[in-house]
Amino acid sequence: MLTYRIKQRLPSLRALGIAVEYFPRYVNQQMNLHALDVVLLTFILRGRGRHVIGSETFVESGSSLAITHYGQEHGILTDSRGMEILNVYLDLQNHPLPSLPRVLQPVLPLLLPLHPRFQHRLNRIVRLQFDDPKPLAEHLFAIRAELESRPAGYKEAVQLRFKLFLMLCCRHAIDHGVIPSRPDAPAAQPRIEALRQFLDQHYAESHTLEGLAERAGLRRTVLCRVFKAYTGKRVFDYLIERRIQAAMIRLRGSDDKVIGIALEAGFNDLAYFNRKFKQLVGVAPSDYRAGG
Repeated sequence: MLTYRIKQRLPSLRALGIAVEYFPRYVNQQMNLHALDVVLLTFILRGRGRHVIGSETFVESGSSLAITHYGQEHGILTDSRGMEILNVYLDLQNHPLPSLPRVLQPVLPLLLPLHPRFQHRLNRIVRLQFDDPKPLAEHLFAIRAELESRPAGYKEAVQLRFKLFLMLCCRHAIDHGVIPSRPDAPAAQPRIEALRQFLDQHYAESHTLEGLAERAGLRRTVLCRVFKAYTGKRVFDYLIERRIQAAMIRLRGSDDKVIGIALEAGFNDLAYFNRKFKQLVGVAPSDYRAGG
């Protein structure tokens, strides 16, 4: 698999964790699947084509935002007229996201992969469809201009613009939902997708396999099997990872004590939280907060 080392090419990724490139007329009529060493946000302002990821194809028409996970092989095919595209590259492993209002914080993990370990079958690519791209494009063009000219205070300006961009994306996801990857799903897909969304929204609550199976209208053994087939994750692995991602955002977005963040995310045992956090993220919660 061809992997482009974007972090080596764009200095602002190393300095700020973000870079923006503008392609006023991107034309590509020969598929060239590739992956990146960062998270990619492909914002299509206009044009028609196909976004290919693995064996899946998404028809692109009008304005849309596609968020591609770390290392995910993908490519875009256009017609002869091409597409107008803004590419946003994010290094989320080494640079924290801007701190959003608490009401929007739970939405971020549904859009952005905070760590490669949290990839599953439905978030290899996440898409948002927009009627009007101008409000979001305005912030991305402003970020691009700040990074190119680097006037006094440009780092702070980039962070502010990026924060506003993320807020608009989160609001849109709340109002309209996201378009996940579409794997070949079992017959129980609608019920499993409803359960997955329920876990995304109620991750901090206490759950039992019996209760989740009853909610989905399935036997426990059937639930375990079809949930794994649909998402690529076991039920409670999915839930724990959702909780860990919520804790990651709070760790870098607040000064709250670690135990309070763990409890808020749904963990009742601090030692267990610390152990699972280090297992999944690679560092202890306190080291992650410090930027480790």
